Amino acid sequence: MKSFESIWLAMGIVLTTATQLRLSSLPLGPGEMILFLWIIFVIIRLLVLGSFSRTHILQVTLCFWLIAFTSMTFGLLIAELMGVKASDFQYDYSAFILAFLFSSSCTISENFSKNIQKIILYSLSFSMVCLFIIFCFPSLTPFLESWYGGIRFAGWAKNPNQLALLLCMIPFLALYLFNKSSSFFKKIFYATLSIMCVIIGLSTGSDALMLAWAIGFTIITLFVTVQVTTNIFVIKNLTTYLRLVYKLIIGLIILLLAVIVLKIGYDTLYLASADVYDKGGQGSERVTLWTNGIAALSHSPLFGLGPGSHSGENGPFLDFEAHNTFIDWGASSGIIGLIAYIALLGWVAWTAWHKGFVVLFAAVISLAGFSCFHYVLRHPIFWFYLLAIANLSKQSSKTSTALAEFKIQNMSCGHASPKGGAAQTRKRRVPDSVPYAYPGRARGGTP
Repeated sequence: MKSFESIWLAMGIVLTTATQLRLSSLPLGPGEMILFLWIIFVIIRLLVLGSFSRTHILQVTLCFWLIAFTSMTFGLLIAELMGVKASDFQYDYSAFILAFLFSSSCTISENFSKNIQKIILYSLSFSMVCLFIIFCFPSLTPFLESWYGGIRFAGWAKNPNQLALLLCMIPFLALYLFNKSSSFFKKIFYATLSIMCVIIGLSTGSDALMLAWAIGFTIITLFVTVQVTTNIFVIKNLTTYLRLVYKLIIGLIILLLAVIVLKIGYDTLYLASADVYDKGGQGSERVTLWTNGIAALSHSPLFGLGPGSHSGENGPFLDFEAHNTFIDWGASSGIIGLIAYIALLGWVAWTAWHKGFVVLFAAVISLAGFSCFHYVLRHPIFWFYLLAIANLSKQSSKTSTALAEFKIQNMSCGHASPKGGAAQTRKRRVPDSVPYAYPGRARGGTP
């Protein structure tokens, strides 16, 4: 049953990006319908069992949505009074309600937290196999317009940038699974998925996707370099003077790498902002949309102007998106909602960093970079990636391997343990969740 639910959930998540399969009159497709049925199943199971795990992830997620809907509601009232309410606010509100129900169900579902690696594996496998078949054999899917404008691969999506959102986290999650696996054949499989993803990603022509990947893997490369450099230069039993010299050398190397990364990032960001959505000089239009989106936010900076599109090509309030999550979300929920969004990303990134999962930390930064060029907060796939990273990061760092673990040990510590690491003191494990039961029912374990 649990495997069936994992497959069921994985298919629903992936198919939300199949926008060509949606109903013409409604923004609903097979993915949204599958997720809606899964949400009902989770709610029914919750009511029957009467208990759930009150985890930190659940508390943070509910706190974000409480702030989000409060800000958007006040913002919508302000926009109504000012006469600048967006015409598509109903669509955004319904999309956010679905995102709220989905993300909350994920945090409540015990199957999601316990089988997250299987769900990720099913999602990556299903999406890559299907998309690669569409990519190599388009004649098998004549009902799909798999090439946008004849030059950019869109697969089953109406827009290649929607497909890029699905692809942006796959290499990082595949790398995480690669590092966790001890099977040679599984490693080959994960590497194959990554190669397929890169091929399809390049074919989408999405500069935002290339920028996101560049940011993420630059972070990983930087920390690998720092780790190797530390192991080479920081040697035990050195005099204090030589130790200071080696630390100075390492600091200079890190500074040099940081300058190089900033230079590459600036150049890439400049190129991406100049031509990130479509070919043919769309860069100036994107900057205009960003500017007008910020202008819309300035009319109601605290609570924003409610859900909907508030930017425009010739000025604000012309029902155009800014194609920037920070600007679009800020215009919808104000500074309060924007702070909540940044805090949510920061909490997930800090959790991954604190536990030593640099690959997952880089994935969060990469996802944030991608969101600078597209409005991703309404999409279930965004919430799946964010909550998947949060759940993986909550695992003990003792289970991480290779690139997934980069906690730099104190090289001048005492005796090493038999496994080669520093001696550790066994601590009592504090559970991450507290069982919660409905009033009137016996308190029990997690469902």
